[in-house]
Amino acid sequence: MTAITRHRGRRALAVGTALTLGVLGAFASSAAANAASIDTSQQGSIIVHKFANTGDGKQTPDGTGTNPTTKPISGVVFEYCPITGVNLFDGTNAGWDALNAITPAQKIAAQTGTKLANYNLGQCTRLAATDANGTATSAKLPLGPYFVREVQAPAGVVEKSAPFIVTLPTPQKANDQVNLNGNWVYDVNVYPKNTVAEAPKKNVVDQENSGAVLGAPVKYEVTQLIPALAAGQTYTKFSVVDDLDTKLTPITTAGTVTVKLDGTALVAGTDFTATWAGQKLTVTLTAAGLAKLVPGKNIVVGFQAKANAPGEIKNTAYVNLNDFVLTPGQPNTPDGSPTNEKVTRWGDLTVQKVNKSNANDGLKGAKFEVYQGTTDQQGQCLPDISTGFTQVKDPASGNAYQVTSDDSGKVFIPGLWIGDTETTVAADGTVSNTTKAGHDFQQRCYVLKEILAPNGFVLPTGTAALTAVMVKVGANGTTPLVKIENVQQGVPELPFTGSSVQVALTVGGIALLVIALGGVMLIRRRRATSNENA
Repeated sequence: MTAITRHRGRRALAVGTALTLGVLGAFASSAAANAASIDTSQQGSIIVHKFANTGDGKQTPDGTGTNPTTKPISGVVFEYCPITGVNLFDGTNAGWDALNAITPAQKIAAQTGTKLANYNLGQCTRLAATDANGTATSAKLPLGPYFVREVQAPAGVVEKSAPFIVTLPTPQKANDQVNLNGNWVYDVNVYPKNTVAEAPKKNVVDQENSGAVLGAPVKYEVTQLIPALAAGQTYTKFSVVDDLDTKLTPITTAGTVTVKLDGTALVAGTDFTATWAGQKLTVTLTAAGLAKLVPGKNIVVGFQAKANAPGEIKNTAYVNLNDFVLTPGQPNTPDGSPTNEKVTRWGDLTVQKVNKSNANDGLKGAKFEVYQGTTDQQGQCLPDISTGFTQVKDPASGNAYQVTSDDSGKVFIPGLWIGDTETTVAADGTVSNTTKAGHDFQQRCYVLKEILAPNGFVLPTGTAALTAVMVKVGANGTTPLVKIENVQQGVPELPFTGSSVQVALTVGGIALLVIALGGVMLIRRRRATSNENA
């Protein structure tokens, strides 16, 4: 339970008109206050029924009728203070007329303190906090007038009920001024209501499809559930302000700022205005836009920026709705109530292309495509870009993002998307607290695919062309995270004058000599045979 934020002025005055059905009627006609018909020997009590605005229903001080259709509110604390100096039972109507003369503004002024208009307040007593049914009941009390004010409420209550007066007793049908039946109620049921609102929520949306390299748009949404107001109140102000971190560059192109109410687009220039002033965006609903607000529906303001540097980029927006304090525990700023903080994470990457024969020999001109990779159960980054893996696109052209090694063989990517704190969104636009799967990462696997080898080196194929790299958040330095090797090209065989050819020639020469010698010996043998036969 938190101390409720105090609201003063016309907003609180408007709330006061719909607070205690059946109580204010006690003073509408002083003629109804006939002290002779009141049993002054009795005691009474105050029974508070606490509901959210603006449920219908028709209740009377005796507890009959229908309750509001809105939800009861538990955890609300009221206190009651006897109003001294006002006698309701002196046989005249002077006391009743005196209570009728107290204005709503005077009641608001007495929200704190010990005086109500020209009257002192006696010792104030706190009721127990309202229960799950929104109910709290006083002990038995002496008859007379009491000033009742709300002093505590739980988170989510952005507009407390205005303080009010209860008389013990009260006319039985005080909500029906025409058909008062002359009876009195000593245990009086009252039905003050609160304006209850949810805090605004910021989200970063669908980065995996918006782009994964610096310069891609980062899409933000700010969502506010429109609360129901008290009877007589209207929506007089709605704005969203976001002062972006310097690591974000606003995208100011016309049409990139959108406003949707329950999924239907509002019209820029007619229903809302959007203005960029440097890093600061201000979106304001016009009178036409305010008139379209519907309690219980979500209004969503969308805009875009580009991440321009690696690291963790934090951002918070502010919403102003009728100057309500929408975020429990956080005071309003000049721009309104803060949303939750959203984070998007980026990390740069350096690798180096080198000669396999000499890791210190950096190779210029190697070209790569980049893909979002996958990580196995052991946390290993896998060199796999099979069907379904997302190829990183160039934010400017929409074509495949490509990087080329420089004179030293280094390949530098200034920033890749690592993760963010995106949460899931229901069909009606309600933002949950559940992190979207695959987003809240501190490191992410990427795969570099070599598509052009350095001059004079072999382009690898298949999985050999893929290098998996785990990229972490932030500026990761200039030292290459990995070195990617290439093998030199081969060339056709050349005629050599070296050792192996000499051996071949020597062997060939010897063979020829053997053949020649063999021939000579064969000739000589034939001659010798001929001479013997002669």
